[in-house]
Amino acid sequence: MEDKCPKCGETLLTRTIKKKIGLGSIDYPIAQTCPKCNWNKDLTGAGDIKSKPVMQDAGQAQNEMKKTEIKTQIKPEVPVLPSSKPASTSINSLIPIVLAILVVAAIAWVFFMDPTEEGQLDNFPITPPIISQTPVQTPTTTIIPEVTATGRKLPIRLESDRGFSPKNSTIRPGDEVVWTNDGTYNLILVSSENIFQEKSISNGKRETYVFIKPGTYNFSIKGKENLKGTIIVEP
Repeated sequence: MEDKCPKCGETLLTRTIKKKIGLGSIDYPIAQTCPKCNWNKDLTGAGDIKSKPVMQDAGQAQNEMKKTEIKTQIKPEVPVLPSSKPASTSINSLIPIVLAILVVAAIAWVFFMDPTEEGQLDNFPITPPIISQTPVQTPTTTIIPEVTATGRKLPIRLESDRGFSPKNSTIRPGDEVVWTNDGTYNLILVSSENIFQEKSISNGKRETYVFIKPGTYNFSIKGKENLKGTIIVEP
């Protein structure tokens, strides 16, 4: 809607200026002028003004707008408060003082100690340590002579129905025993002294073991504990 002149009713001309806001700008109206009777009005808030030449009035309005912009651009300075020191700084500053006090106290105690007290310390009886007469027993270690394989082999045949053949055998340390499955079915050889884990021997296969320590060793077939065999290792 166009504004009309209050005197002659002519359409008024509006003068504007560019004003920056953020990253953009807007056209800010500053005055209205009648082209017929030269009546004008200040839109900056100063109220109606007397009739003046158009160019002179526009220049004065621009000066007033510049003053307004300068005032808005001047921001009050915010006083910067001094930053408080962290608590750790005050604690760190106290550490050297405490250490210095301790050092001075130690020096004063050394140089100004009562000589009578020092003599009392010298005369303090010293109890000699009690030495136990119980003899210390040192553990004895049994040295087992190293045994090497002799190269001798003792064959033993196994069958799931008949057991061991021969049932009892005598060997020397370093001899090797060879168990061979001559039966039809698979069987499992078990050591009663657990010198080795259970050995599964299929038909025609064999297992060996070299005996090193003297002693008596018993063996059986798993599931048929009545079928037993014995190996005697003589010293």
